[in-house]
Amino acid sequence: MNPTDAPFVPGVPAEHQPATGSAPGTPLALYFHHVHPDVRHYTALTPREFAEGMERVLAEFDPYRPDDLLAPSGPVRPDRPTVLVTFDDGYRDNLVHARPILRELGVRAVFFVCTGLLGQHSGQPREDYLTWDACDRLAEDGHLIAAHTRTHPHLDRLPPEQAQDEARASLADIAARYGPGPARLFAYPYGGIPAEPGLPGDVLAFGTVRSPAEPWHSAPQAIRRTYLPSGATGTWDGLVRHWRAQWQPAGATARPDDRDDLRGERP
Repeated sequence: MNPTDAPFVPGVPAEHQPATGSAPGTPLALYFHHVHPDVRHYTALTPREFAEGMERVLAEFDPYRPDDLLAPSGPVRPDRPTVLVTFDDGYRDNLVHARPILRELGVRAVFFVCTGLLGQHSGQPREDYLTWDACDRLAEDGHLIAAHTRTHPHLDRLPPEQAQDEARASLADIAARYGPGPARLFAYPYGGIPAEPGLPGDVLAFGTVRSPAEPWHSAPQAIRRTYLPSGATGTWDGLVRHWRAQWQPAGATARPDDRDDLRGERP
């Protein structure tokens, strides 16, 4: 596939089109919210869809190990096309439905949780959250639990001090439970990046499709993620092939021994 022949998903606004994957040589980062039979959301899939979608992605991309994000010198550069799987918000169905599928496929993920919402239960899946104990179970499986603010506000709509308090408080919650390593990861709610994020310099921060696909070393706190669009399974094959073509453009030479820091040299 020509990398310029981007698949188009009908009904999705231009700014939310998922065809742009990642910068060449960096992990493709996917984000999901729900894996649930009844939830309707642009990044919510049924268990069957999630399993089938991940199998299609894994036909072209090997799983990127979340622990490789936390290497002392920065995230490890993959020597082949890899995919980092992430979940946002911390919904209970991530444990009930996504966890067994991830285990079967041998995939470890990053779960970005809203630390102030954990433990809230509801009959509505969109308001039913993991507990800290459930997060521990995911961590025991080899997944990473990371920060996504405490209460899921639009950070880019808050006064800078309030936005920074939301982010830093959630990072502190994660550090208190899981140590300083996972507290070096963060995801912006709604993909809205404030003009002054105020995150510690060693934090990798993930956006959504609202962020451009820049190399991680040049934009370590505005990392693009994309998604498998719900209700558009017919586009998935083209999207996966397009993401694979973007990972290593035609004419590029693979570097099988390249394990460099994705962030580049640090000051």
